[in-house]
Amino acid sequence: MSVIEIVGGVILLIASLVIVFLTLMQHTHGQGLSGAINGSAGGANSARLTPADQMLAKVTRIAGIVFFVVAILACVFTGRLAG
Repeated sequence: MSVIEIVGGVILLIASLVIVFLTLMQHTHGQGLSGAINGSAGGANSARLTPADQMLAKVTRIAGIVFFVVAILACVFTGRLAG
């Protein structure tokens, strides 16, 4: 394993744990699981969210973006190293 693979794996692990932790901390405001699955319009209304909920949502989005970028870079580097 190269250093890039180890660092990428650690970043992916940390990002995934952060995503899970932040998702569990967010409030659903009474919509329950059906609101999360169906994507009800009330969940998209940021005016009803508290500043703490808005911050949690923003940090969760950033962690998701970091996760996907690192995952894509890992695939690209793995393809180059193997080929």
